[in-house]
Amino acid sequence: MNKYTEKDTNQMSWHEFDQLIDVLIQKITDHFGSTDKVHVISQLHRTGGIVGSVLAIKMEVVPLLPVQFKYSYNPTEITQIISVSDILVDVPEEMNVILAEGNTSSGSIAKRAAKAIKEKYPKAKVYLATLSKVYGGFETLEDIDGIFYGTMTNENFKATPEEAKELGLRDGITIFPWEKAENELADINAIEE
Repeated sequence: MNKYTEKDTNQMSWHEFDQLIDVLIQKITDHFGSTDKVHVISQLHRTGGIVGSVLAIKMEVVPLLPVQFKYSYNPTEITQIISVSDILVDVPEEMNVILAEGNTSSGSIAKRAAKAIKEKYPKAKVYLATLSKVYGGFETLEDIDGIFYGTMTNENFKATPEEAKELGLRDGITIFPWEKAENELADINAIEE
């Protein structure tokens, strides 16, 4: 198995992060017609906590609905570690929830989070807003009513150089401004074992 190193990573600046947040907001606004139709931001912790908080501030969405799952390796499993809480302000029963995530590869945790939200709020529509989506992955996800992304990456190194250029893919493994490359690489390399 390949072991990824720091040379395989691509650090994102705070400036790029802010630009991608604006791209997400524009895509969400284009879809809904305005941000007023977004009722709740659900932060998929850990990286979705930062993305979701910034989206909520910029979109002026007050209710936040944090959810958290832990991805474990050997054996591979996803465990929910924060339950979906009660929303204590008035929101429509058929609310639109933006599930915020930093980077989405397989979408397995996003699907689990959306399912948990819909179990608690059966009439909710859940939309995934991810800062970066990995090229070569999903186009739709079960229990998710729509997907918005700021950029696509070549994190899985599946695109040819020509495809990467044509599609404007972000090179390498994205390291967000708040992350340490060695921690992210440890997680990624654990998957490969």
